[in-house]
Amino acid sequence: MPFDPTPEQRTILSHDPKRHARVLAGPGTGKSTTMVALLNRLLEKDDSLRVRMLTFTRAATAELAKKVSSHSEETIRPSTIHSFAISVLLRNPGTGGFPEPLRIADTWEFKTVVRPTLANRAKVRVRLLDSLIQEMASNWESLTDETDHEISDADRTRFRGAWNEHRRILGYTLLQELPYALRRALHDHDDLDGIDFDLLIVDEYQDLNACDLEILKLLSGKVGCRIIGTGDDDQSIYSWRKAAPEGIRRFPDDYEQAKDYSLSVTLRCGKKIIEWANYVIQGDPDRPTDRAVLDPLPGSPSGEVALLCFRGEKTEAKGIAELVQGLVEEERVEPQNILILMRTDYNGTFSKPIRQELEKLGIPCTDPSYILALLEQEENRRLLEPLRLLVDPRDSISWASILHLTEHVGRSFCQYIYDRAKARGMTFAAELLAAYEDDFSGAPSSANRVKDVMAAILSWLEENELSEEQPEEGWGHWIIELAGKDDVVPAPTAEFHNLLQELDELSEGEQSLGRYLGQIEPLGKDLAQAQSKGVRITTMGGSKGLTVRATIIGGVEDDLVPRPNSDLSEERRILYVAMTRAKEYLFCTWASQRRGPTARAGAPSMSRRRHSHFLNDGPVDSEDGRDFLDCRF
Repeated sequence: MPFDPTPEQRTILSHDPKRHARVLAGPGTGKSTTMVALLNRLLEKDDSLRVRMLTFTRAATAELAKKVSSHSEETIRPSTIHSFAISVLLRNPGTGGFPEPLRIADTWEFKTVVRPTLANRAKVRVRLLDSLIQEMASNWESLTDETDHEISDADRTRFRGAWNEHRRILGYTLLQELPYALRRALHDHDDLDGIDFDLLIVDEYQDLNACDLEILKLLSGKVGCRIIGTGDDDQSIYSWRKAAPEGIRRFPDDYEQAKDYSLSVTLRCGKKIIEWANYVIQGDPDRPTDRAVLDPLPGSPSGEVALLCFRGEKTEAKGIAELVQGLVEEERVEPQNILILMRTDYNGTFSKPIRQELEKLGIPCTDPSYILALLEQEENRRLLEPLRLLVDPRDSISWASILHLTEHVGRSFCQYIYDRAKARGMTFAAELLAAYEDDFSGAPSSANRVKDVMAAILSWLEENELSEEQPEEGWGHWIIELAGKDDVVPAPTAEFHNLLQELDELSEGEQSLGRYLGQIEPLGKDLAQAQSKGVRITTMGGSKGLTVRATIIGGVEDDLVPRPNSDLSEERRILYVAMTRAKEYLFCTWASQRRGPTARAGAPSMSRRRHSHFLNDGPVDSEDGRDFLDCRF
């Protein structure tokens, strides 16, 4: 549809690109569309303008890329913050301080190869290792040197030494350290290639942490580029990666003489939904008093809202399923246009009973986390790891993964290679290949099995040549065509086959096979979150960026929303984000008593419960869920 800007949007479209700007934009106010329209107008006036669009998720990047239709040059292709960091660091070899070539382990490789072997080398339990890595990553993100007081100095020091050795031998980099590496490169070098921009348009600015924010300040200072930060402090929900609403709130202080714009008219939510969501967010005492709230578009529909109480967790799950059935059959809402959200869902505590009730009614549903399960399937792992070796035959993570996937090859063999690599100052892959040439002298008995596997893979690598350019149909189609012709590289499972084809349509322009393989997991997760063939069941935080006709939020009761010992302001923002996904229907449910797994979530309690105090005295009163269903559908 043609873009017909609102008065607020027209003001932004006349912005002078020589000035910094902040755009505070509420949910559904057309922020991304406005930014793309601004970009196109600026380039129509001056096609020599060097501009880049940055955002947070790859799904959002792909959506922005579709909207940038008038100008598709490399200089304006949207990308994520992490992709931007990778592109700059790769164009400036040696400045990142990480093992090269750059290799980021995916979730399966991290859990299966990196995590257990690093824990063993650091002489700590896996749970403590996770805490040590989280502490290190948090310090990168917050630019602080905070310590977890439950971790001893001895464990921390030993871990740091083990980690530096381990990442050198296995040749990997953690995703969290890439922005920190770019920040360090910007500090240390004044002549980096790939940063010479006139304007950076940064979407979801409220999701940036201290490290991300300093990168923008350094870019602005070094090359004089202007920053347009667009986002919503009311939707800042990523404290786990050290992002906070203060980042976007202090933008006018960080960038002198910055223009300030606001988008407050939502094109998404019905009036009653807006009223209820506004009530929740305005209850935050830390929210700036002059901050605008959402306004409905003149003539927008009222929408339907309800706060429904059920006797227990079983009747709540059944009630949610019946709500979905009523929406599908009576209101003609397609299942893929319905979200079911909950604050937490560890091991499917809340989603499993709801999914079972939906299955009884024959209603399709999906969990976006299925992508991880897909990438853990053995056939798909056996496909991916040799492809990595086609990119780089000395990929240590891939060789270690292949050994793990090989029957009757245990940890003792991998430790044998690791110890040799450490003693000789080699990488794991280099030492494995050297030991293979040496007929695995002194190796464990499983060496004979390893010889056979390596011989087959090395022969396959010689027979298959990797094109330097991306195939016309995309790497996903190329992989499907290549796989399944022998035992070395099996065909992907049916679901993975479909995913590879879909990813070809979302990939960020021309790229190498290595970059494509590195994006399968994160882009696949974003894709699964954004689209579905059935009802999507996910967490409240995971719903950000989605728009549907109907949202059902389960477990909206104290000790779940908000969670115990949590930042109450952020808990309000998380609920606000969940509530503003819906266009027409918003239902919140709660149980007056819980037993079993859901009773142990949040603050464990089997006693009587109350709905979240965030909703106390609000515009919507609680009513009996059973009575509502009997009358409504």
